[in-house]
Amino acid sequence: MRGLLMMVGLPDMPLLSMMLVVTMILMGALTFGWLADLLLSDASFGVMFNAGILLVGAFAGAWFWHRYGIPTRFQAEAVRALVATGSGLFLLIGLAVARP
Repeated sequence: MRGLLMMVGLPDMPLLSMMLVVTMILMGALTFGWLADLLLSDASFGVMFNAGILLVGAFAGAWFWHRYGIPTRFQAEAVRALVATGSGLFLLIGLAVARP
């Protein structure tokens, strides 16, 4: 788990801090999954599956940005957070639209 978090750009931290960060990430994903379930209604996949899709998209987006990102004048952590949020939402909405 530590290697995965460092791969997306999070710093190495003690176990208790890592547990807190992972808990915050999961709670945020569940909150976004619940909101997406409310907004997409019939096109959604359910709260848990929405949260999973959001997490997969967010980790993929953060990894791609960390690997291939364009340097900006903004803080790297803020840009990475925006890219992760946007890519997670983009993947969820894209899958909801492509769903038959």
